[in-house]
Amino acid sequence: MRRFALTAVFAAVLAMLVGGYLWLAGSAVVIDETGGVESAVVATSDGREQPVYRVWSGIFYTIPQLEGTIEVRCTNGSRARSGYVTRYWHARIRVTGGAPCARLVDE
Repeated sequence: MRRFALTAVFAAVLAMLVGGYLWLAGSAVVIDETGGVESAVVATSDGREQPVYRVWSGIFYTIPQLEGTIEVRCTNGSRARSGYVTRYWHARIRVTGGAPCARLVDE
């Protein structure tokens, strides 16, 4: 019983540390409601890019290492930029509309 209690305490502390890190590190999130987003990147004004990874269908996530905007690239060839991204900041955009990349909404 004592071993179980120590394991539970360790797991809770570890979960709090990981959650705290993810909160402090910031995030760039893209939520695709159209199903037409092929990829997303954090793009800077000088042309550097950091990929935003597909976590599962319709959700993209990364911890930003660059300062810039989120660029969404869609299956129909269109591209759109929105949001402001930097370290320690949370940015979230939602892709909506009748066509891929038709409308990006900052949240």
